[in-house]
Amino acid sequence: MNAIDEDGLARAIGDTVRSASAKAQLITADAVVEQLRQRGFGKCPGTSPEAGLCLSVAAMLSALPDIAPLASVSGSIVYHDTTVLSRTYARILDRKSASAMLLAEEVRSNSRNYPRPVPRELFEKPPFDLAPETITAVLKALASGQEFRDIASVTTSAGAVYLFSDLYLERGYAAFLAEQDASFAMNP
Repeated sequence: MNAIDEDGLARAIGDTVRSASAKAQLITADAVVEQLRQRGFGKCPGTSPEAGLCLSVAAMLSALPDIAPLASVSGSIVYHDTTVLSRTYARILDRKSASAMLLAEEVRSNSRNYPRPVPRELFEKPPFDLAPETITAVLKALASGQEFRDIASVTTSAGAVYLFSDLYLERGYAAFLAEQDASFAMNP
C-alpha cells in the first residue's frame, strides 16, 4: 500500500471503531474488516485482498492512539475508541452477557478502589440495566459459588441493600459506609 492508501485505511479503521463506540458497542477486528470491505477497501497490491486487509487492520488497530483493545469474556479481542467510551464503560458493556462476572467485578472494584459498598439498585440503572429478578438470581448464584464467595451484602436501617467484597472491606465498615450513603441519599 502506498502512504495515501495507508492513511485512508487508518482513518477508515478509526472511523469504524469510533462509530461502533458512539453506539455503545464494541467491535472485533473481523467486524472492522467486514465493514471496510463493504466500503470498498481490501484491494492490496502484491497480496491477496483478504490477507492484506486483515494484516493491515490488525497492525493499524494496535497503532491508532485512541483505539484500545479489551479482552472480551467471549475470548476474543474487542476494540473501542477511548475518546468515546472509557475503558470502564467498555468493560461493563462487554460483561453484560456475563451478569455474575459484571456484578462481582463492579462490587470488587468499588470495595477495593474507593472503598465503598454499592447499592443493589445501582445495577438496575444504566449502563448495567439488569432487571431486579436478574440481580436476585445473580446474587443467589454468587452466594453458592466458590469464585464469588467474597461478595456480601448489608442492609441499612432503612432497608436498602448494599453489596461489597469482604476481600477489601470488613463487614462492620461496609455497614457504616452503607448507612452513611443511604442517609446522604435521603437528605441531600
